[in-house]
Amino acid sequence: MEKMKQECKVKKSLKIWQGVLTLLVSAVILFVAAPILLSPFGMYGSLLGELLLFGVAVGAVLLFHGDLREVFPLKKPHFSGIAGTILIWVGTFLCEMVLLLILSLFFPDQILEVNDGLSSSIAAGPFLLSFVTVAISPAICEEALFRGTFVSSLRGRLGKWAVLLISGCIFGMFHGDVFRFFPTAIGGVMMGYLLWETGNMCYNMLFHFINNALPVILLYAMQGVYSRMELYMEAQTLAQGAQDMLPAVGMYLMMASAAPGAIYIGNYLIHAKTPGYRTKLFPSGKPGLVIGLILGSLFLFAAGVLVFLISIVRML
Repeated sequence: MEKMKQECKVKKSLKIWQGVLTLLVSAVILFVAAPILLSPFGMYGSLLGELLLFGVAVGAVLLFHGDLREVFPLKKPHFSGIAGTILIWVGTFLCEMVLLLILSLFFPDQILEVNDGLSSSIAAGPFLLSFVTVAISPAICEEALFRGTFVSSLRGRLGKWAVLLISGCIFGMFHGDVFRFFPTAIGGVMMGYLLWETGNMCYNMLFHFINNALPVILLYAMQGVYSRMELYMEAQTLAQGAQDMLPAVGMYLMMASAAPGAIYIGNYLIHAKTPGYRTKLFPSGKPGLVIGLILGSLFLFAAGVLVFLISIVRML
C-alpha cells in the first residue's frame, strides 16, 4: 500500500492521448454544454465557461499525476522579456490585420458579420465584467489549457514546430469560426513560441492579455464613434462591395512592413536573459539576416503602395 502511494506521488510527463482527451472534454464543454447551460447567463456564462476550461486543464494534470510546475511554468518576468513580448505582439497583430483585410476582400459580408458578433458580445455587459471575461480570464484559462496541458503532452514527443503548429491550429479551431481561424491560429503559434523559448507562461499570457484587452478598451472608450463607423462601413460594404477595402489593405500592408523588424527585435529581447544567447542584435558574419529583414519589409511596403494606388485608380 505504501509503495502504491509513493508511486502516485511520482510526477509524470503527460502523454499525447491525455492532452487530446483534455481537449475533447473542453470541446464538449465549449460547444455542447455552454450553448445550452451557460449562454442564458450572458457574459457571466462566458466567464464561467473560461473557469471550467481552467478547471479541466488543471484537473487533467492532477488526474494524470503530472507536475504542475512543469506544465504551468510561472517565473518572475524580466523587463526585456516583457518588451520583447509586446514587440512580437505588435508584429503579429499587423500580420493578422493584413490577413483579415485580405479575407474581407473576398468575403466582406461574412467578415462584417463576425466583427459585429464580436463587438456585440464584448459590449454585452459593464466594462469591468467584459474586461475580466474577454481579456483577463482567457489569458489565464485558455493559456493553461492550450499552452499548458496540451503543449506539455506534445513536448518531447514531437518537434518544436510540429508542436507549435498543431497547438496553434487547434487553438484557432476552438474559436469556432472559419474566418477567425487563421488570425487566431497565427496568434496561437506565436504564444506557443513565447512559452517554448522562454519556459515562462507569463509571456504568452501577457501576449494573450494585450491581444484581447485592446479591443475591449477601444470599444468602450470610443463606443459612440465606433458605432457610427460600424454603420458607415456596413452601408459602404453593402453599396460597393469589397472594393472599398482595398485602400485599407494597402495601408495595413505598408504598416506591416514594420512587422519583420518588430518580431526580430522582440525575439532578441525575450532571449536577452538566456545564458549563451548572442549579445548583439545583429550577429556578425551573417549579412543575409539583415538583408532578408530589409527585403521582407520593402516587399510588404511596396505591395501596400501598389494596392493603395490600384484602389485610388479604381475609384477615379
